[in-house]
Amino acid sequence: MIDAPADWAAAIFRAAMTAVVAFIVLQAKEFLDAGRFDTPGTGADAVMIGIGMLILASILKLATRKA
Repeated sequence: MIDAPADWAAAIFRAAMTAVVAFIVLQAKEFLDAGRFDTPGTGADAVMIGIGMLILASILKLATRKA
């Protein structure tokens, strides 16, 4: 079961935290794989992951509001 965020601020905070964690993990992966950081690439990927989490949180929030 996935819980919906209580309000929009919580949804945005969760998405931002997910993006930050994704950025750190992807930077570590790039450093281990290629021996150097790829900040623009991992930054773009982290933003997309954060947006995906915000979309998921929005769907959950809207679905639970109607139920």
